[in-house]
Amino acid sequence: MNILFYTHGKVCATRGGTERTTVSVATAMTRYYGYQCFSLYEADENTEKEACFVNEFQWQAGPDKNQDVKRLRQIITDNAIDFIIDQGIFINVKLLRQVVENTSCKIILAHHYAPGAEVFYMTLKRHWGKRREKMSLRRRCKWLLDFVLYPYAKYKYTEILRRTYREAYFMADCTVLLSRGFVDAYQKFGRFKDDSKFFIIPNSLSFTEFLPVDALESKQPVVLIVSRIEEVHKRLSLALKIWKQVKQHIEAKGWVLKIVGTGKDLPMYQSMIKREHIDAVIFEGHHNPLSYYREASVFLMTSRSESWGLTLTEAQQMGVVPIAFDSYASLRDIINDNEDGIIVPEGDIEQYVTKLLELMTDAPKLRMMATKALVNCRRFSQEQVVKQWIKLLEKLS
Repeated sequence: MNILFYTHGKVCATRGGTERTTVSVATAMTRYYGYQCFSLYEADENTEKEACFVNEFQWQAGPDKNQDVKRLRQIITDNAIDFIIDQGIFINVKLLRQVVENTSCKIILAHHYAPGAEVFYMTLKRHWGKRREKMSLRRRCKWLLDFVLYPYAKYKYTEILRRTYREAYFMADCTVLLSRGFVDAYQKFGRFKDDSKFFIIPNSLSFTEFLPVDALESKQPVVLIVSRIEEVHKRLSLALKIWKQVKQHIEAKGWVLKIVGTGKDLPMYQSMIKREHIDAVIFEGHHNPLSYYREASVFLMTSRSESWGLTLTEAQQMGVVPIAFDSYASLRDIINDNEDGIIVPEGDIEQYVTKLLELMTDAPKLRMMATKALVNCRRFSQEQVVKQWIKLLEKLS
């Protein structure tokens, strides 16, 4: 069986959640079932080809659709591709349908976000925040026009996105969602009722290793965030507000907050820390997070929305107890509240502070939950999750 994974950027396991998931699934397909996996990507990155891929191809849609179809069909036929797994690129599913016409190749759309979450990124605040003082007069006039027309533009964008969701669903042979809780949300956003093409497969664990139970004794007083450094989606300002309140308690003495990741809003957070005198926060930059998971005791998530929250399962398999706001449907597929992690009502900062302090001051409870996390997260191992992918591929064959 030959599988072509289609992603926006070149696949690199340390680049982001979708990329790590792609590598994980492709590696497991190769290791356990002998499949051959290939990579098709649009935006290039200066990274080596991942070992799980036999070959990789760069392609980007151009003005000539016929040429695009010809190029992609050549890749499909030359490599005897049986399935294209489109990693959330809705807009090109229709094109892929033309590419596989009169072939046996099937298209699977794998959606890696909460349905409709893209609308969160089109905010007036982001538009207003552009550096107007560096704009030419012509550019500034356009900016003002865009500002006035923003409500209509957002409405049009949302309607186009709804249509794209719906079209991609019906053009694909199957749409994979990460949680049963997303089915209704996808249907409502796309404005249709059919559910015959949905298939639920969670993300697999990122790492092949699990922290040994006895290594829990070596955990440090470190609270960890692994995240893209941006506000609209990740809401790290909430994490910093929570941490500021926590550090006002004597019980938090000696504890530090480490944030691993990069992003455009880093200067804003650094200014917030300085302005509000928030203590013991370290921005570590972009690194493989594995060593940070090994030392940390508690993991924080404050996202507005997630598709899966891959960093939560990464934390669990390294014995780091996660705390997260109850802000998205798949969260309860991952965390069993007060067993292997803690779920806080959406937006309840005071309760978040209380729960975090409880973990920081109750070592037996922290150890018990970390041990449970190490056990429970194994249901998302590469071997277990790839079995669900194989079941789907066999169903569609």
